[in-house]
Amino acid sequence: MTVAWPLAAIGISIAVVGAVVDVRTGKIPNILTVLGMTAGLVGGAVFGGLEGAMMAIVGGLAVSIVPLLLFRAGAMGGGDVKLLAALGALLGLEMGLELETLAFFTGSAQGVFVWIRQGRMKAGLCAVASLALPFAGARLRRRQEIGSASRTSIRFGPAILVGTVAAFALRAVG
Repeated sequence: MTVAWPLAAIGISIAVVGAVVDVRTGKIPNILTVLGMTAGLVGGAVFGGLEGAMMAIVGGLAVSIVPLLLFRAGAMGGGDVKLLAALGALLGLEMGLELETLAFFTGSAQGVFVWIRQGRMKAGLCAVASLALPFAGARLRRRQEIGSASRTSIRFGPAILVGTVAAFALRAVG
């Protein structure tokens, strides 16, 4: 499915602003995400009628499911969840899930780099395992090294921007 160029331009613009503000402040402003979601809904209606508006809602909701679960587990910020939802509403379900996957890949690589630089790779892997393996999570969380790794934070806005640009680039090459 092709994304209408005005929605693509708004999506990339929102990803850029979100990344810049996130790097500077550690937050992604609500006004940015609300504008993105609204533009997605209105743009969906303009370019696709009622079906387009419904697809914007589906895109926003579907793209926010995994980030919302990560937010509830304390592994992601709320602004990141809302930014991904806005991009899902703007760019649609398929592209939204693609950019989200690419953003998670980028953010994961960034997190591993931070752990290596800080000498906390083992603690970081234990923290990830405690999220990914619920049956082992409580036991892993009781270990001392989890505390330090769970406080490792990265600004995820730039990873969302990289994921957005990469999703467009991958579509452009085929």
